[in-house]
Amino acid sequence: MNKKRRTDLLIGLKEHKIEFLENESMSAYSSIKIGGLTDLIIFPKNEAELISVVNLLKVNLCGYYIIGRGTNTLFKDARICMPVISFKRFNTSLSEIKKNESETVLDVGAGMSPSKILNYAIKNSIGGCEFFYGIPGTLGGAVRMNAGSKESVIGNIIDAIEIITDEGIKYIIKKNDLKFSYRSLDIDGIQGNYFITKAYLKLYNSSESKIKENIEVFKKRKSSQPLGEFSLGCIFKNPSGVSAGKVIEEIGFKGFSKGGASVSEKHANFIVNKGGAKPDDIMSLIRNIQEKALSHKGIKLNTEIKII
Repeated sequence: MNKKRRTDLLIGLKEHKIEFLENESMSAYSSIKIGGLTDLIIFPKNEAELISVVNLLKVNLCGYYIIGRGTNTLFKDARICMPVISFKRFNTSLSEIKKNESETVLDVGAGMSPSKILNYAIKNSIGGCEFFYGIPGTLGGAVRMNAGSKESVIGNIIDAIEIITDEGIKYIIKKNDLKFSYRSLDIDGIQGNYFITKAYLKLYNSSESKIKENIEVFKKRKSSQPLGEFSLGCIFKNPSGVSAGKVIEEIGFKGFSKGGASVSEKHANFIVNKGGAKPDDIMSLIRNIQEKALSHKGIKLNTEIKII
């Protein structure tokens, strides 16, 4: 971004009273606590502010990166020159818009965390999102990645979503136009970038005791993951019919270290920051694992994380 466009963008952000920071270390915005500096990170809090940000970027011919809470994003050491739009402070509203004898539909802001939605569901005897246990980040990111488990994924409980396109236009997208697949979402008729601002979750009425019983399944599974350590969650997507973690373990990388980064002893599809890890340490482990999985197993491991 040239100096004039940068100045005009900053003036616009100030005029619209939109929060931003300059020369910020991205390590503070990544769950693995790694990352270089960014020229500019912007924090829209609602749809109106987001539309203003999109229009300012369009006028000033700026590209951008989108992040939620950085729970699946590795930031490299190289300075990030394009603006970063963070949903860390975005709308976290939650309300019930439909409730009958069998089901409840929740209207939830994209900045809300899945764990808080689950806590609300437990307190209000609403079932269907027990698989949210242990899913980090924001709801918007979870929808974009179709987060979930083998029991269920978020695409199964979405009734509709609201989005803002990179043209600054708002759309409500119904279930039939949402094409969820493994860790992915495509929307019929939408080309280019878009921001998820809200999701409508179609859940069912249950009891607190039954919900807690269901959650125990996910608690037990998460106990085999390094949840108390700095990581990015699962690094690789599971190949068809195969566990990525099992493949990594079989080729001898479980516990393997590079610099301050280590393949987790608890779950081989996690790379953890043991202290002082660098982005290059993570990238080196990823490349080495991919090369050996392909040469020894004939399996191509694709990353689930986003690399900026």
